[in-house]
Amino acid sequence: MQLDGELIKRDGHDYLAEALNFPDYYGKNLDALYDCLTEIECEIVLINAGAVDKDIIDTFKDAAGENEFLTFESFP
Repeated sequence: MQLDGELIKRDGHDYLAEALNFPDYYGKNLDALYDCLTEIECEIVLINAGAVDKDIIDTFKDAAGENEFLTFESFP
């Protein structure tokens, strides 16, 4: 799964929820993002990572560290 940092910057959690097919109850905050990421099986590549806040990237990294079925890479 490829995510675009420019789209995250523009549409935030709405983009993430749709792109990652999160459930309707997704809380659209960093805690909810972490929770959902620790429950999915996915390879995520973030392009245009420089466009997003470090907190979002850290959330992806932390979740990948917790979830053996999630990998995460980011590129400027």
